Amino acid sequence: MTSPSAIVYLAGTRWDGVAGTDRRLVTAIGERVPVLWVDPPFSLATRRRGGGREANRAGRSPVAPGVSRLQTLVLPGASRPGMRVVTRLLLERSIRSALRSSGASVLAVVVASPRESFPRGVAGVRVLYVTDDWIAGAEMMGLPVAHLAAGLEHNVREADVVAAVSPDLAAQLELRFGAAVQVLANGCDPVESDAAPSAPPDDVAGLVGQLNERLDPAVLEAVRAGGTRLVVIGPRTDRQPETRESLDRILAADGVTWQGEVPAGELPRQLSRMGVGLTPYSDTEFNRASFPLKILEYLANGLPVVSTDLPAVRWLNTDLIEVGTDPEDFARRVRAVLSRPFDGEERLRRIAFARTHSWRTRADQLLAIVREARQARPLR
Repeated sequence: MTSPSAIVYLAGTRWDGVAGTDRRLVTAIGERVPVLWVDPPFSLATRRRGGGREANRAGRSPVAPGVSRLQTLVLPGASRPGMRVVTRLLLERSIRSALRSSGASVLAVVVASPRESFPRGVAGVRVLYVTDDWIAGAEMMGLPVAHLAAGLEHNVREADVVAAVSPDLAAQLELRFGAAVQVLANGCDPVESDAAPSAPPDDVAGLVGQLNERLDPAVLEAVRAGGTRLVVIGPRTDRQPETRESLDRILAADGVTWQGEVPAGELPRQLSRMGVGLTPYSDTEFNRASFPLKILEYLANGLPVVSTDLPAVRWLNTDLIEVGTDPEDFARRVRAVLSRPFDGEERLRRIAFARTHSWRTRADQLLAIVREARQARPLR
């Protein structure tokens, strides 16, 4: 990292974890300005559980063009109340040391983690980026609600800019904290070529992403019971026994193929064979505040989409997404989409729409937010 200015990004997940909002946004930012990606700190116990020395190695290392990853070793029990202060001091020292050794000044510090706060002694625009309703999802993430709520309130007070991943979440934060909140939605990586697939897609519905409590089993069961073949791609991250039982039943059913997690480079080929992409989310507070990555990913690969009713879908404001009002209506819409002849022009229209919501567009939006904040008022 040799540029005179860089972005420090405190991520909610490890760089080598599931490639979600943080990693995809940072990859796009790295094409424009250098980024220091800060992993959640780890201890020796974490290293033993999480993949050995190579997966958890303290220090800074390049991971993508323009992006360096910082891993910080801390004492065991980092999440315990008595150890949080020590963990924070170690993380802050690690960040300052990495910046000194790189020679980079700081353009902005982005906190996109429910566990971390803005590091002291690091200058730049302070951006709090709330990527999910962390409080509503605390139980699903296995995190303490009271600690998350207190940390969120502290970070809102400390931030120069607050951004949220969806319009519903932005409105919630504004109501709760009385602060202006900008929408920085999820993005996608649209296919580069406009060429049509060499063969029409199969008459199967595809579901891509993590399989957990966010899904509505009744919707998936209605789709399957209606005679539609399902291809499911993604890892299981379910925690609740009820969800586990439902997923066990659906994934083992006739007409359902579960492929587990596939390499990122393989996913476009898999998507090209699907006739429709599904977003079957349950109606929960957490989901209403979310912006499902899969919706734009389907469109970015030219797929028609059927989704349950979500504020993020309404915000996208396009007729390219079918919205199911209940499980039977959802299943009926899936069958109707699959019954239509392949339409190359519609496919191109979906890809063109997705390009207006690319990760590069989101990176430019974040950098514009930072520039505006620097010009608007003195920074802390």
